[in-house]
Amino acid sequence: MGQRSAKRREYIEYIAEHRRNILRAWAEMQQKCGSEPFVYDDWKFSHLDQWVREHDLSKYSPEEFKPYRRWFYPTKREARKKAKYASAFEKAWKHHYENNPHHWEYWDGKQAGHDYDPFFQWLCYVEMVLDWTAMSYKFGGTALEYYEGHKDEIKIAPDYTEFVERLLRQMASEQNNPALPG
Repeated sequence: MGQRSAKRREYIEYIAEHRRNILRAWAEMQQKCGSEPFVYDDWKFSHLDQWVREHDLSKYSPEEFKPYRRWFYPTKREARKKAKYASAFEKAWKHHYENNPHHWEYWDGKQAGHDYDPFFQWLCYVEMVLDWTAMSYKFGGTALEYYEGHKDEIKIAPDYTEFVERLLRQMASEQNNPALPG
């Protein structure tokens, strides 16, 4: 197997691992945030559950897969020319957050009551917390620590900041933390 094929498989495995970690975070959130409407309300739960199962599928798209793979899993030759691939990666990242509303960048600049359905945005912020939690399983720390360390850069709509921070605190707590598979 050639180096490019090996790197492609590594990246596919990374995406699969992240998607498994999203499911793990969702199971943890259901335990820790059981009093939240997106857990106990069947209609809200079903919407969010479907999104969780479809999380980051755009990473397999032609717009994202190759630029992401070259950036995060480059061959030796590609690693020597990383600067050459920077603009393609930036374009892929922009495609990703513009097509995945669980990223705060998707919401940056949208006006309250004009550009979105508030219920939709609310669920997207839940998925954002799941995303950060899943990343913490891979890279360490907690989603709350990530947020605290990047709070000045992250732009969350003021109407949702308290909600997001509450979820992050609930997820960081040890309360109702069942032994989850690694």
